[in-house]
Amino acid sequence: MKNSANGSPAPGSLESVDNALSLLLTLRQEGRLRLSDAADSLGVARSTAHRLLTTLRNRGFAVQGEDKAYRPGPALYRLGMSQRTDYELIETARPYMLRLNEELGETVHLVVRSGTQARFLHSVEGVHALRVSTRAGASLPAHLASGGKVLLAGLSAQELADVYPSGPPEGHADLAALHRFLAGVRRAGYAVNREDTERGITAVGAAVHEPGGRAVAALTVSAPTLRLPRSQVEPAAEVLTAVARSMTEAL
Repeated sequence: MKNSANGSPAPGSLESVDNALSLLLTLRQEGRLRLSDAADSLGVARSTAHRLLTTLRNRGFAVQGEDKAYRPGPALYRLGMSQRTDYELIETARPYMLRLNEELGETVHLVVRSGTQARFLHSVEGVHALRVSTRAGASLPAHLASGGKVLLAGLSAQELADVYPSGPPEGHADLAALHRFLAGVRRAGYAVNREDTERGITAVGAAVHEPGGRAVAALTVSAPTLRLPRSQVEPAAEVLTAVARSMTEAL
């Protein structure tokens, strides 16, 4: 059997092992694999492809979403063989966002960092008539947004310098000052955006880490400042960081 995408099996190799490795490479390269595509790629019956994918899933090398498609699993990420897509992060985060929304009643966001920007992937709006609306698709300066702050806090001094090669963002005298500020965020375990990006809105953010320890995303809770005054930030942060830890464990 030959696989034009991933090469031919080496002479004498076990075909099932070669097929499993081919599927791993496809998952790494494509990020998503349907059962029919796996069978066609390998030139095998769907039942054979299903057994291989089930084995990969059971070993943590693949996960199966609600759409029945397979995506890279935590074992691949631990080996540094793949990166999570936005879709995968949203699907993983959804139940934790709903849990936060139910416990706090406020709007919850899933945030990733793109360079100097905090990018909002998904939102679950709060239950109150006066609430923060969805931010999905929007971006804010990472050094101001609560989610951006906790993601920047996970960077080393050199990585931070790479993000800001022209110097620190407004509000920080130099990169050393920014690094000291972010060290405080790391110690606290969460970051606060108290009307830094929008008047009357306060947000709290906590990082979610992948198995290797890298901060891959942030969960944030945002609310009108009148419902999230300084006295309520720490209680909200306790709930938020607990849920972020649970999502980290799920990764």
